[in-house]
Amino acid sequence: MNQTIPLNKLILSPRNVRKTNGDEDIESLADSIASKGLLQNLVVSESIEHPGKHEVDAGGRRLRALQLLASQKRVAKNMPVPVQVIPRDDAIEASLAENLQKVAMNPADEVEAFHAIVYEGSNPLSAINNVATRIANCARRFGRTERYVEQRLRLAALAPAILEALREYRIGIEAARAYASHPDHQVQLAVFKKEEARAQSQPEWAHRPVSIREALAGKSYPLDHRLVRYIGLDAYVAAGGKTERDLFFGDEDRELLIDTALVRKLATDKALQEAQSLAQDGGWLDAAVAPVDGPYWSTPKTPDGFKQRYATDPEEIPLVDKCNAIATFRLNASGTGVELAQHWFQPVQPVEPGQEDSSPPAIERDWAAERRVRDVRLRAARLAAPKVAGSALEVRAFWPTIGAQWITPIQETDDGIFVALWVKVDPADIEECLAEAEAEHDAFLQAALLPDEPETDDDAADSGEADQDADSEEPVA
Repeated sequence: MNQTIPLNKLILSPRNVRKTNGDEDIESLADSIASKGLLQNLVVSESIEHPGKHEVDAGGRRLRALQLLASQKRVAKNMPVPVQVIPRDDAIEASLAENLQKVAMNPADEVEAFHAIVYEGSNPLSAINNVATRIANCARRFGRTERYVEQRLRLAALAPAILEALREYRIGIEAARAYASHPDHQVQLAVFKKEEARAQSQPEWAHRPVSIREALAGKSYPLDHRLVRYIGLDAYVAAGGKTERDLFFGDEDRELLIDTALVRKLATDKALQEAQSLAQDGGWLDAAVAPVDGPYWSTPKTPDGFKQRYATDPEEIPLVDKCNAIATFRLNASGTGVELAQHWFQPVQPVEPGQEDSSPPAIERDWAAERRVRDVRLRAARLAAPKVAGSALEVRAFWPTIGAQWITPIQETDDGIFVALWVKVDPADIEECLAEAEAEHDAFLQAALLPDEPETDDDAADSGEADQDADSEEPVA
């Protein structure tokens, strides 16, 4: 039997089968009821323990929302509440039936409904005539946050094929959110088609949100990307670039630059202009820039009439060679400017048709000499480093073996745990130790080149100790 009962005469029934999550999101439900009214009657039965009152057997969350509105003085405490009165013996069955028969709304239907309400349900001539206000109004009416509504609108704008896959439950809502993180339908579909192909052979690995986001990486640039830091958002917008908010990144939105080709062009043009200025100051003929979005080791295309060369320190190339050569630059990792790369381009003497190549041979590097300079300098750095004798590091700190290119910061061995320590050495101190280091280096090489001589029993031990000293690790601070 349907009737109305004052709100203050209703109490929650102990027979209500929903024991968990009863208080979840009550404020949103209260806002929705305040906006649209109570759309579904409560199911109640007469209370024996509390004469004059009725117990709510189905609709406990709606009762809590109404009581919250009453406490906030948004409705009267005795407002008439539409109810359906049932016998007490039927209460548990009615409560269970209501909770079991609730079918969750299809997510595609939900997002399309929000889209219709915001963009189609408002009279253009009404006071609510802008999207932001409509979104805020919609959020209040349905007890949702504005961000929630905006996310549903973005999902409604998915490529139709992806939205249909969401409707058919071929993809989940999280996968749909990942696709919607980029606004361009063609970009979405390019990734979607690859995931669909994967679903044929590996369905468990298809349409994973993390895979979708990884595939979309590089299709847009966030504000903290080094290319964006380099060109600046203002320059991008001034050039006609468009931005979008990534509503699905986290709790906080982030702005995305979606015209990636424009970002790369602006960065390349700016980097080339900066590189040419630096090249001119350095005495080079011209400058070339490595791809701004390429890996660290990438190099620009070799210009016609030139060949690529490599120098450990291009600044040390003689000026007579620089003035006809092209220096290469790359955008640094922090996105604050360009830096000189180790590759450069040397001109090639043109060859007339029918003639042999008369261009001078490439200048070969003296690798042995360069290696000797490096080894002497490293030895000088060891000599210049603070001594460990008499310190807490004595007998506990060691130089790595000669030739080691890297050291694990913390490494556990049978002898204990070794913790790497970097020691700063003043370049001036290294220069002072170069002569001593050179003498030690030459002596070491001379000893290594001496022919083997027969050993006597008396000097065998001494010889072994000498060999051990030559190869042993030296102490380091």
